Amino acid sequence: MTITGKRFFLITIVCLLLTAVTLPAESVTDNEFGWSLDLPEGFKVDDHTDDGMSYLFSHDRMPVSLAVKLYEKGTYTSADDALSGAVAKLPAGTCRKTQFIWRNTDCALGTFSMTLGQKEYAGWAEAVTLPEKQTQIVLLCYADTKIKKDCEQFIMSVLNSLTIDRGSIFEPGIIASYAFPPTEKQNVTLTINGHDIQTQLDKDDIAAAEFVVNCEYAVLTLYADNAKWQQAWQRYYRLIFRDSCGRLKKASFDISNALSSDAKKLNPENPDEGMAQLLLTWTQGFTYEREKDNADFTPLPAVLTGKGSDCDSRSLLACVLLENMGTKTALFISREYSHAVFGADVASLSAAENARMTAGDTDFLLGETTAHVNMGLIARDMQDTGKWIPVELP
Repeated sequence: MTITGKRFFLITIVCLLLTAVTLPAESVTDNEFGWSLDLPEGFKVDDHTDDGMSYLFSHDRMPVSLAVKLYEKGTYTSADDALSGAVAKLPAGTCRKTQFIWRNTDCALGTFSMTLGQKEYAGWAEAVTLPEKQTQIVLLCYADTKIKKDCEQFIMSVLNSLTIDRGSIFEPGIIASYAFPPTEKQNVTLTINGHDIQTQLDKDDIAAAEFVVNCEYAVLTLYADNAKWQQAWQRYYRLIFRDSCGRLKKASFDISNALSSDAKKLNPENPDEGMAQLLLTWTQGFTYEREKDNADFTPLPAVLTGKGSDCDSRSLLACVLLENMGTKTALFISREYSHAVFGADVASLSAAENARMTAGDTDFLLGETTAHVNMGLIARDMQDTGKWIPVELP
């Protein structure tokens, strides 16, 4: 297996008459067994079994296929056995893999190869024992062996998008979790509203978050001239949010504890708005800096610790912290304005400070992180809501 990082390292889908699986937009959700995939735009179902236990997907821009196979409890004794069994059924199938624990359930991850006709294929495979009904799921994502290296980040993005329960929507994915396992904690001091707040990050959180940003940016670049570029941007930020939400959970808790009294004093009737205002004021004081790498996005654990940041990384950080505190948020991005703001589902302080935009069924009060203004205020020349793209968060 290739070693990268710490270790190694859909869609408008055709209508299918499936009882358990729903396929809205680019997501695949199995309500019976509790798993889902947040796939890159452009996947379609090429084949499936009538029992809803096997699917074959292909992509319209990348020469990549994805096979999903479910095995009922008792078919295999472990995820590792399920992965071995699935690969063994492939023509000339071989696999190099390892076992590990992710979200307190057994998993297996590795590389595999097979021969179809006269062509050799290779890719990555993962298997997980699902908490719901102890079913095992196996994902095989692959391409022609000759171009597999060029497709690797795309394949990683696909596999890393798997969720196996509600909680995993707010935690790093399986690929990132394996490549960057927990290590020692490092102490971090945050100064917010005059308070020195002590919290902790994992020593590798910044590197892990950067790994995800770079991987998802590589996918995003495929859609620069595609009709689905907006959906691709939404997925990009959605998956970065997911990865950082778990990494910054303790920081969110410590910030909330330190600032809860201040938030109540600032807005006694709506302390959630007070907390959003405190975080907004804090992010407005960050050093402005554009990342010099291709992604041009500062990983959120790095933003938290004081590294220079831009509007989208600041805004998404505010979303992560507030979501962890129990406040529903959304991100809003604009290609025309080259800007990003965040929204919080909180009451406005006054009718004069009530600038809002809608994501899903919610009107969010806006937070502008690059100008020193209160929640609910946005520049007049950026008020055309038709030029903003909402990014709904879980």
